[in-house]
Amino acid sequence: MGKGQASLEMVVGLIILLVVAGVVISLVIYYINPQKMPSPGEQLSIRTFLTNCETYCHDMSTNKFCTYYYPGNDWDKNGLKYEIVKVGKYEWPTCEDRVYCFLVYPCDDRFGSGLSAIEKCRQVLCQTYLEKYGGNATLANQSLFDNINFSPKCNLDEVDDADNWYKNVFTKGCG
Repeated sequence: MGKGQASLEMVVGLIILLVVAGVVISLVIYYINPQKMPSPGEQLSIRTFLTNCETYCHDMSTNKFCTYYYPGNDWDKNGLKYEIVKVGKYEWPTCEDRVYCFLVYPCDDRFGSGLSAIEKCRQVLCQTYLEKYGGNATLANQSLFDNINFSPKCNLDEVDDADNWYKNVFTKGCG
């Protein structure tokens, strides 16, 4: 083997190494793009929301756990607002502007979990509103629907009936 062939092999090897390095660097830049990573403020807002849900879960003097929702309209931080997203352990489809505590935070001791937690929240809210309005189901229903609702920009009716927690539980109303 001559010096020329060894030099040519070294140059070809160097070119291959540079191409591989370029591909690796571009993949790293793509996946660690700051625009794709949630900002500390966004992460903090979800963490604060979940902390509030935990507090409301254990506060027996209030029904805030059942009515408190994420204070934003882009839960998944993808730049598209008012989408239907799946949240929580049971991946409930919901509108981004109304991610309620009972959908994402397990409050097993007080409300149970899954669909039973959602049903328990409806029952607790109905009981509260019926007591407040002296048994008037019309006013109780109005309060329920005022507190558990969605932006008109998001259509939860697009969700299959089997997965639509709102339609299966809250549209029953208070009586």
